[in-house]
Amino acid sequence: MSIATNATTGASPFLETLAGPHNPAEPAWLGARREAARSRFAETGFPTRRHEAWRFTELKGLTGTAFTPAPALPGNATVVGERLCRLLSHANRLVFVNGRFDPDHSHICSLPPGVFLGSFADWAAQHGEAEALFERPSGAPDAFRALNQGLFTDGLVLVVPAGVTLEDPVHVLYWGEATEAASNQVKGLIRLGAGAKVTVIESFAGVGRTWTNAAMSVEVADKAHLGHYRLQDEDLTAFHTGTLDVSIGADAVYDGFTLSLGAAMARQDIQAKLKGERAFCGVSGVYLLADRQESTVASVIEHLAPHGETKEVFKGCLADRAHGVFQGQIKVAQAAQKTDAYQLNKTVLLSDRAVMDAKPELEIFADDVKCSHGATVGDLDETAAFYLRSRGIAPEQARAMLIEAFVIDAVELVGHEQARDYLTDAIGRWLALRHPEK
Repeated sequence: MSIATNATTGASPFLETLAGPHNPAEPAWLGARREAARSRFAETGFPTRRHEAWRFTELKGLTGTAFTPAPALPGNATVVGERLCRLLSHANRLVFVNGRFDPDHSHICSLPPGVFLGSFADWAAQHGEAEALFERPSGAPDAFRALNQGLFTDGLVLVVPAGVTLEDPVHVLYWGEATEAASNQVKGLIRLGAGAKVTVIESFAGVGRTWTNAAMSVEVADKAHLGHYRLQDEDLTAFHTGTLDVSIGADAVYDGFTLSLGAAMARQDIQAKLKGERAFCGVSGVYLLADRQESTVASVIEHLAPHGETKEVFKGCLADRAHGVFQGQIKVAQAAQKTDAYQLNKTVLLSDRAVMDAKPELEIFADDVKCSHGATVGDLDETAAFYLRSRGIAPEQARAMLIEAFVIDAVELVGHEQARDYLTDAIGRWLALRHPEK
């Protein structure tokens, strides 16, 4: 079916080139959802800087690139294998190459009864309740969510019934590979029943000028616990856009963290709703950028019930002509009395040409709350650097030590030891590449 598009939105070229042929194996309800999503995208197109939530983010590089669907290929086995060596041991492993499940590089351990862990394509084929769980939007769909729903190829599905704990973490690698500009549209679904407990780590990597548009939908039911940690370490010519929608029940815990190292342009949009009493939301991260990289974190966290707690800490370092953006909004509804919300963004500029835009916000309608927010931008501590050099430490090594010390306390908020070590190792590799010992 053709879709009428408004030429001023910039949507037409993307729909025309990225919309692949109809898959007859897909259920009819999914085809209808796709068609509706593509129509929404055709009407709205991409956001511009005239939209308040996007006024600091530059999309010209993305929207001005002629992307085609990423080819279905097994990937470079050597390179993928090297990346797999960095994945967690003793973990369930799922690998997606160019947006498609790769069973040859994946490994799923023995699972408790009732747990589904696998690709969306397999889940939709095996489970009649797929439509009901497919998408429960947390708000008005934006362009990137709509584009993803209309064009996604595959992605992670994890459904854990009430009371079940997965002892081994789930590690997902999204690998993008292309010789020309290519797009990967991947979707993720995580549904935890009451009292369930799981750790999920997502890694985004690849080679070539790829664009990954990832949309994740998460539900954490009452008294459940989800550790959700993301590493974005894609090619420096790549683009990355991610949307994350989280629903948190009573006495439930969502512990989230994002480490952004790669891509020419990366943006992570987070919408979290604390729907039950005493819900906890941890949304934190680190960004390390150089050259002309650009990275944006835009979060909206809504407290809708009493006694909720949010802890949001983002720290980063910008070198060369890098551009960082933090837009964090915490909303407290009138019913959400006794809310405790803490938001902090701190950035170090390693160059006088690096730029940081920070916009922390609180919107409070309750009168019995404890909420705070803040943002600071500064230079590396030259006194500390001089002290280290005076002790015989080479200048580049001293600089790397100070950068690591600055961001590591944010990483320490990660509640899972293996995930914390994995992210720390990734920071160490970035520092070793940028600041080799002399």
